[in-house]
Amino acid sequence: MQNQAILCLYVYDLLITGSNADELTKSNTSLMFEFEMSNLGNLSYFLGMEFVNTPAGVFLHQKKYVEDILKKFRMSNCNSEITPTEAGTKLSEILKI
Repeated sequence: MQNQAILCLYVYDLLITGSNADELTKSNTSLMFEFEMSNLGNLSYFLGMEFVNTPAGVFLHQKKYVEDILKKFRMSNCNSEITPTEAGTKLSEILKI
């Protein structure tokens, strides 16, 4: 298997991940020597996405982001639906326009 590294940078947020822990440690050390940065450890939250380690692997979700949006628009107590409308439905069909 080929070693892979992924670097995600958004303004001041940096995420580094890869398939080889030793190589990632070396990369982190090199980056920390060149740039002012901190290693915050295992990933839990990045750009509105939450990461949870499970026995099956990493689970990614946006539960907190959705809850914050619902709270912002005072919709925290609204009735939930898995899919509010069928995919491909036009708004004019729903509103009977």
